[in-house]
Amino acid sequence: MTKPQLSYFKVRALGQFPRVLLSYLSIDYDNNYIDKIDDNISDDLKYGQLPLYKDTNGFKLVQSMAISKYIASQHDFLGKTPQEKALVDETLAAVNIDVFTFIIRVFKGVEEKEKIQELIIPRFFAKWNQILGEKKYLAGGNSYTLADLYVYVVYEYIGYVLPFTADLLYGGKFPHLDTLKEHFESNKGVAEYLKNRPITERKV
Repeated sequence: MTKPQLSYFKVRALGQFPRVLLSYLSIDYDNNYIDKIDDNISDDLKYGQLPLYKDTNGFKLVQSMAISKYIASQHDFLGKTPQEKALVDETLAAVNIDVFTFIIRVFKGVEEKEKIQELIIPRFFAKWNQILGEKKYLAGGNSYTLADLYVYVVYEYIGYVLPFTADLLYGGKFPHLDTLKEHFESNKGVAEYLKNRPITERKV
């Protein structure tokens, strides 16, 4: 392989994190959209799930967070000190385990949507906005990390999957999160990716 390949369905969901990361870091990669898991790819899926990342050296990796951390580790995007790296892990866990999972549960009707306003926004989005106002970067330090990118992705994603949250989150209510969003979306690679990503009937 002459360039890495990321395989995932034609939806945003968990594939959005490594896709945005690869675009932000200006990594030339094969964005392989999959309609369904078939025999051509199933043997490479350790747990029978996408996304799947194939590096140019033949290394294969599944699980969205593991893929993102692997890529970030190769580009000095995980923080510079043990404390920063720990805060990156802390933020990724909050995004992936708490917020993203809850968004999907509300989308599927398993959780009541009122809990987004009562629990998720004050506990997570308000806290991230506060940290960004105090430190500029979610892991501290003097540069953006994977923590910032993860929060940006879920901040953009929640308004897409749960449109009612737009009035609760956007329009200056969390100005530091808005600034974070502007930073990533002004990146040439991310802007190009957002412009060209497919729109599908499955809004996840």
